[in-house]
Amino acid sequence: MGTLFRSFMINILLDMWGAIPAVILLVLHFFLGVPLWFFVMALAGWLVIVGTMTVLMHLITSQPDTPHKQKKNMNPYSKKGYETPDIQR
Repeated sequence: MGTLFRSFMINILLDMWGAIPAVILLVLHFFLGVPLWFFVMALAGWLVIVGTMTVLMHLITSQPDTPHKQKKNMNPYSKKGYETPDIQR
């Protein structure tokens, strides 16, 4: 869980632009009297989105790699390998 928390904190720092609506609502709270819960909801929504994306990326990257299955060679020209054809007429 330590790496997930570190990834979450790094993603918050990289995605600071997402907090701009919350900051604008906080400024409007102090100057125009907009209710504070608008700021709280905007900040919580931003944190939920960043957290969800971090968890999804962590789950996707933690999956093991699957080996590729060998496919059957269906090409009639390469079934014999790289033999030189008899081109004498």
